[in-house]
Amino acid sequence: MNTQQARRCVLYARLSVTKEESVSIARQLLSCRRYAEARGWEVVGEFIDDGVSATANKPEDRKGWAALLAATDFDAVIIWKVDRLARRVLDFLHADEALQKRGAGLVAVEDPIDMTSPQGRAFAVMLAVFGEMEAEAIRARVRAARAQLLKDGRWAGGGIPYGYRSSTNPDGPGWVLVKDPERQPWLTEIVGKALGGATVNAITTWLTTAGAPLPEGSIARRKSGATGWNRQTVDGILRNPVLAGMTPHNPGRPKSAKRADPFAVFRDETGEAVVNETLAVITTEEFRTLQMLLDSRSTPQARKRSEREPTSPFLSRVVRCDDCDVFMCRGTNQKRPVLYCPSCRQTMSRSAFDPYLITRLLDERGAEPLGGSTVRAHWAAAGNSDEARREILLTQLASLRVRRGVVGRYFDENRVLLRWRDSAAEQPSVPESQSQDRRP
Repeated sequence: MNTQQARRCVLYARLSVTKEESVSIARQLLSCRRYAEARGWEVVGEFIDDGVSATANKPEDRKGWAALLAATDFDAVIIWKVDRLARRVLDFLHADEALQKRGAGLVAVEDPIDMTSPQGRAFAVMLAVFGEMEAEAIRARVRAARAQLLKDGRWAGGGIPYGYRSSTNPDGPGWVLVKDPERQPWLTEIVGKALGGATVNAITTWLTTAGAPLPEGSIARRKSGATGWNRQTVDGILRNPVLAGMTPHNPGRPKSAKRADPFAVFRDETGEAVVNETLAVITTEEFRTLQMLLDSRSTPQARKRSEREPTSPFLSRVVRCDDCDVFMCRGTNQKRPVLYCPSCRQTMSRSAFDPYLITRLLDERGAEPLGGSTVRAHWAAAGNSDEARREILLTQLASLRVRRGVVGRYFDENRVLLRWRDSAAEQPSVPESQSQDRRP
């Protein structure tokens, strides 16, 4: 694509978080429109990803960029700067490759790049390198600032644990964590019951029945008429290392992995966990015992087979957690089927997820050829066999991942990252479980 000859273009803008120094989506699009007008190009579409991090989300996994690639009849994409598209070199190259395949080129308003020549492409890659370096520098500064706050014994911000509150630092600037006199007795009782053998569900029921005050800012408090506790909240309270006076701290942990490791805590130069005795309600050994109790009860495979809730094998070893890159496991939550990540513990309810996948499979791939017939025909022949249905789904999938999002009452399809196989690729073979059903 020669940028001098392009006549039809689309605009793309992205912003992670609106700040005073950031360039808003509207300003990015305005600059791109002016550029197109100056070149005499026709703008045929505008696509945005607002509130989306380029570091945490690849271009192909963003809703706006995916919609752009699905559009037709354009030969140039105008962005404000290279880092609006990607902050990793590999992500930038993959995005540019996707545009090349459709004969489109990339133009940046503030970065004078020309993707039609080897020199221009090399310069664009250099800009992407600098963008990646800048993102890493920002992360390093944030990690260093947080580490210094913790070293000084100050509160580094974030969600305040149940049973505690923030208070002005009596020894200097900033804030410190102190016990909340209203909720501290409830916290002590919660921990005591858990160490005594009570299950998370039992503690949740007791808290609701007893009318225990909910955590400050709890999602449950904002729901109209909702006054009860939920097991996820209780489980999170029991897994917080502040119970033993330790401070959660793992600079290398993904932001979304809220409970990746309860022992990822702030440590001193010798590697020993820093313990603030004034905040502790149990010892570090008791905290370790508590985590072992929780883990033994939260993993379905750890229970006796007779005690497990039966779940459908339809998505067994099919869905990966986008944060941890591991297969999500089958399980139940309050007797409802879910998928959960064994590493970061994120969950996805299957009550809506399974029907959503089936609908998309039949609507988008039903007419695809499969074993001398079509996907839809084989699906009908599979009947109610979840194993046979799983084999059909696997013939069409390139990848299926679930990322974190707001977990609530309603199904959020934006958490689902689904890619089908290339239709032009070699036709997949018929599932073995149905091959015997084929007529000669």
